[in-house]
This record gives sequence, structure tokens and C-alpha cells, in this order.
Amino acid sequence: MANHNQPEESGLVDLVKGAIQDTQELIKIEIALAKNETKRDAFKLKSAAIAFGVALVAAILMIAMLLVAAVLAIGGPAPALVIAAVLLVTAGIAGLVGYRSIPREPPLDATKEHAEAQANTLKEEIA
Repeated sequence: MANHNQPEESGLVDLVKGAIQDTQELIKIEIALAKNETKRDAFKLKSAAIAFGVALVAAILMIAMLLVAAVLAIGGPAPALVIAAVLLVTAGIAGLVGYRSIPREPPLDATKEHAEAQANTLKEEIA
């Protein structure tokens, strides 16, 4: 009888080892996916921050031009007003680009969904 149980125990041990190796591989894959998604989100946030920075600088310069135009109102403010208008348009465009660059989905959303799907598959295989 001892010989009859040994192949079953050996098969069970191999099955558990295989499950552990599969789980370790799955964890490595999920970590790699999370890193990639985090890098992508960080790049998007960086782009948004740069665009908002440009918008802020352009808005500050526009205010300065408007003040210069007010000072020069007596002697002809047209050039200063034109520059201020150009800076206003630049600030508006940069602000719009920055706003559209902000990620809309929750962080690591795709990784969470993939991990849940893999966990469900693993549960089904074990059951």
C-alpha cells in the first residue's frame, strides 16, 4: 500500500510546485505591467505639468503686457495690446493641451483588471 500512495503524493507535490511556479510567474508579470502603466501615467502627468507651466508663464506675460499697454495708453498701446492678445491665445491653447493631457482613468486600472482576471483563472484551475 505504501507504494500505491507514493505516486499520488509525488504527483501532488509536482502539482503544488507547478502551481507555485505559475503563481510566481504571474506575480512577476503583474509587477511588470504595473511598472509599465505607472511609467505611462507619469509621462502623461509630466506632459500636463509642462503644458500648465507654459500656460502660467504666458498668462503672467500677458498680464505684464496689459499693464504696459495701460501705461502706454497715452502714446499708442496697439503693439502692446497685440502682444498681449498673442500671449492670451498661447496661454489658452497650452491650458487646453494640459487639461486634455490629464489621465482620466484611475491609476493602475488596467493592471488591476488583469490581475483580477488572472486570479479568477487561477481559482478556476485550482477548483
